[in-house]
Amino acid sequence: MSSEQLRPGEAAPPSQAVLSLRGVSREFPGAKALTGVDLEIHEGEFVAIVGPSGSGKSTLLNVLGLLDTATHGTYSVHGTDAARFGERQRTEERAQTFGFVFQDSHVVGRDSTARNAVLGLRARGVSLGVQKRLVRPILERFGLGHRAGTPASLLSGGERQRLAIARAVIGSPEVVLADEPTGSLDTANGETVLRHLRELHRNGTTVILVTHDPAIAASADRVVTMRDGAVVSDTGTARLAERQNGHAAGKDARGERLVRRRRDELVDVVADSLSALTVRPAKALLLVLAFLLGSGGLVAAIGLSESAAVKVSSRIDAAASDEVRANREAGYGSWGEAAADVSRVKSLVGVRGAGVVADLSSSVVNPSTFRPESFLGQPAFNGAVRIADSEYLRIQGAKVTHGDVALLDHSFGSPIALLGADAARRLGVAKPGPGVVVWLYGEPVPVVGVIEDPGRDPVLSGSVVVGVGSYPVMDRIAATLVLRTAPGMPAALADALPKALSPAQPSDVKVQTVADLRELKHGVNDDLGRLVAIVSIVLLAIACLSAGTTMYLGVLGRTGEIALRRALGMRRAAIAGMFLVEGAVVGLVGGAAGGAVGMIAVLAYAQSEGWAPVIPWYAAVWGIALGLGSGVASAVHPAVVASRANPAQLIRG
Repeated sequence: MSSEQLRPGEAAPPSQAVLSLRGVSREFPGAKALTGVDLEIHEGEFVAIVGPSGSGKSTLLNVLGLLDTATHGTYSVHGTDAARFGERQRTEERAQTFGFVFQDSHVVGRDSTARNAVLGLRARGVSLGVQKRLVRPILERFGLGHRAGTPASLLSGGERQRLAIARAVIGSPEVVLADEPTGSLDTANGETVLRHLRELHRNGTTVILVTHDPAIAASADRVVTMRDGAVVSDTGTARLAERQNGHAAGKDARGERLVRRRRDELVDVVADSLSALTVRPAKALLLVLAFLLGSGGLVAAIGLSESAAVKVSSRIDAAASDEVRANREAGYGSWGEAAADVSRVKSLVGVRGAGVVADLSSSVVNPSTFRPESFLGQPAFNGAVRIADSEYLRIQGAKVTHGDVALLDHSFGSPIALLGADAARRLGVAKPGPGVVVWLYGEPVPVVGVIEDPGRDPVLSGSVVVGVGSYPVMDRIAATLVLRTAPGMPAALADALPKALSPAQPSDVKVQTVADLRELKHGVNDDLGRLVAIVSIVLLAIACLSAGTTMYLGVLGRTGEIALRRALGMRRAAIAGMFLVEGAVVGLVGGAAGGAVGMIAVLAYAQSEGWAPVIPWYAAVWGIALGLGSGVASAVHPAVVASRANPAQLIRG
């Protein structure tokens, strides 16, 4: 028999409790918050739970709202034991059954009033069309229609609490749980909030109000008093039948059952992630910069290594087609011996030129612009020092300005020096001329020319070059013979050179062939690849660590928002998704920006060095992909922390 069919004076039959607790206790380490609580809440009641601070009122409310779990006893919702609910069922039950109003309104300050009002609908994956249809009437009902577009952070305390009530009831919950909703308000605003709660009750909503104020509790139908975690008095449900009769119409008018749609839930997660990033531009910029450095370094490293490899390969290939190098394992005891070997190889068929080159220790020669020890703190020269004849520079294709390369062979009994262009800049020599010297072995040596183009030998650009015979050979010197050959002749000459130079002991002569140079080329490319991989991994690891730390701090700073979303029915996966999307967005933007910056860096450096820039098609793709992947990876821990957070603990905190 329905309440509409009751005869005058006839009492309504007892209804099943909406919420029922039997022997419920809630324990925390070192304390008991609830002890053996028995309580039933029926539909249509307005229950006030009162008691001094620390009596367990808020903990009881958290257990009722499925924000917390009982340690002992049984708690049932609509006759179903809550202990049987999985995490997903608890979330869904919170979304469908309960509306929450906390002492701290927990508004999301960056969002508008209207967007805050529909936060519960968004957390439940309700479509945007339904949100728009419901939000305007609810804001008008609570006197906030004119503030719909105002950021919630600009609302007054009373307006925020009215907004919290509007947010709690917009989804037509069966039960509204209000925890000290007037505790932080003045008298006038407190009366306004209570008036709205009474109106909700008159329209058929079950209201459970936690308060420490007896005057506020007096407006309720039923008062439950708590002390030391236990219920010590309960005025009971004497007016329950009257309330059931009066609220039947209100029950039917509470509204449609809202359905969660994963697509709408995903749209809202993405929108909230973008909102969180745009409202904190400094944080977002730092995150983007972190991934820009990682991805930009990766793209630049790939591009520069490929460009360098192409440059090295082209030089090696050019040399390999017509160049052979040879040296005696025991070295040379004098420059005359080296000159004799040069004469021998020039007589071989297919040789178009031959020169000699050797390296000296720059720390021993100690090149300097100034007399050694003339003043303290002279910078050390970190280039090369070479002994060479004019033929070596000629077959390398080097170009000398402001001087004659032939002076390397005929220096009239005293040393002379040619400087590579980079070496000249480091030594402060702008142009050779009378009185321009470089100090070698502590003695001044005239500078007679500058090597502007090193040709095939890039080391010449940073070298100080002196002529063969400039200094006597004190010990055997490791000089190398360099031969320019006719095309196709290097292999044949490589076989002939050992016998031609040392008929008695051909094994004393070591020859570098085309195969040796190509092996060197592949080795250089492999080394560059490994170097790129190591540098890129380090850069991306640093980016992930810094971004992950920043996002974790962001989780700690948004505990109230996370607790509110969980209380309003947002699933753990959606909470985690918010932070994963944030990480993905900043990683993607940082990766794309890093790819662009890396390519610009490669182009600029290649142009400055005269290289042909080589940027593989996959470099930018890798930069973006790794930026995206690193962004998601950096957000995994913050996402897990946020999704695993206990909403009751966050609210208590």
